[in-house]
Amino acid sequence: MPFDYQLVGGTLIFIIGLVGVTNAMVERRSPLYGLIGLLVGAGLLGWAWMLSDGSLTPQHLPQAVFRLIAEWI
Repeated sequence: MPFDYQLVGGTLIFIIGLVGVTNAMVERRSPLYGLIGLLVGAGLLGWAWMLSDGSLTPQHLPQAVFRLIAEWI
């Protein structure tokens, strides 16, 4: 699939950005880097959605992960 890298990368960056924002709020510091991560992750997920012609479902993520693992091994 042409959107595997964007889907998996965007999901990972989005989750890491969400953790960063949450951690920054708990520690009372600026969540700027976490917000940038959220925006980059959302941008990659939007790009993957556009490449799939709007047909992405939650079932595509595990399939994309396993396709990337199979490609690298």
